[in-house]
Amino acid sequence: MQENAVTIPVELGAPTYKIDLLYAVLYEAKPFTDAVLLLYDNGVYKILSPGENHYGVYVTKGQVDGDTWEMTFISLPHADWYDNVALHTLTFDQPAMTFGQQAYLPSDPNIPKQHGTFQIHPHDIVDPRDISWDDLPHPR
Repeated sequence: MQENAVTIPVELGAPTYKIDLLYAVLYEAKPFTDAVLLLYDNGVYKILSPGENHYGVYVTKGQVDGDTWEMTFISLPHADWYDNVALHTLTFDQPAMTFGQQAYLPSDPNIPKQHGTFQIHPHDIVDPRDISWDDLPHPR
């Protein structure tokens, strides 16, 4: 972060879902097989993995409780993405419990597609600011 950087407050909505991701094919610059998304009802998320801990916003196309849906995530600028943003579009197949992911970074616009399996559950973490990867239960 820049010295003398200006910050803006972002409010979190009510907690909705926790999505546990297990990658079978990874982006080699971020080789973390497990990740957790904490979703909030106003389109804010927090992602945690052994090497990531940042926030962003998301939009869902379809219903999260349906058979298939798509989510587009845009990270807020963070050191996890070289002090910039990242775009990830994930498609979910609930019956198969699989997801596909296409990522785009300003610094790397040609990231190969990734995929894996997932689990989704409601969560009740109202304030995730002090939550780290080690604080969360991991189903695998």
